[in-house]
Amino acid sequence: MNAPFYIISDNHFMMDNTPSEQIRRNKLFEVFEIIKTKKEGTLIIGGDFFDFWFEGNHVIPRGYQNLIQSLHDLNEAGINIHYIAGNHDYWNFGYFEKFANIKFHKGDLQFKHKNKNILITHGDGLLKNDYGYRFMKKIIRHSLFIKLFKYIPPRISYKLAKKLSKSSSDYNHNDKFINTIITDITAYAENKWEEKIDIIMVGHYHQQKIITKNEKSLVFLGDWLSKFSVTTIIDEKIWQGNWEQFIKLS
Repeated sequence: MNAPFYIISDNHFMMDNTPSEQIRRNKLFEVFEIIKTKKEGTLIIGGDFFDFWFEGNHVIPRGYQNLIQSLHDLNEAGINIHYIAGNHDYWNFGYFEKFANIKFHKGDLQFKHKNKNILITHGDGLLKNDYGYRFMKKIIRHSLFIKLFKYIPPRISYKLAKKLSKSSSDYNHNDKFINTIITDITAYAENKWEEKIDIIMVGHYHQQKIITKNEKSLVFLGDWLSKFSVTTIIDEKIWQGNWEQFIKLS
């Protein structure tokens, strides 16, 4: 893993490239242009870069071409890319690696930097009362479900995915549950700190926050629906802000 590290999560880019959607993408492209100038380092995507991604036998979702091309160009500029599967884009079966040399992780990403053990997780299913979701997660990631889903015509399966995407966001992404989210994820982090993990970064919940305790850190990675969050690790310092602040600081 090459430093410095640039971390984004929960971009939720939509298949329909509307004017407002293109504005969101352009902000990311500006961030990527800054990263390109460094000519080294690692971009880490914490999951849900796409609001929906599923590769069929001979088809991929339309509307994402300029995003995938931007990742390809970033890699060509010397930036390594690691992609942690989210609950909206778990179903990659090789396209990311083939087109943009992206290292795709279906589980958590753990690495060491400057004597710090770092764990980055998408984080879905970590809340203590997420029993129903954890059960559903096992189903939709099961090989039989994936095989059957591939047989559904894309025009139908993508409409179904949009409905599932919206319904799955109602709890975990709602700020009125922030106290439950902070309490449960902090408890998760404390357990990991006891396992000698120094920095835990969590996506999925769309919160942007850094909690520090006894020289250990829990980082909520924000989102790109309203916060446009960028987190960096340069040397041993963690920085977090929005896309505009990142560009100004760079």
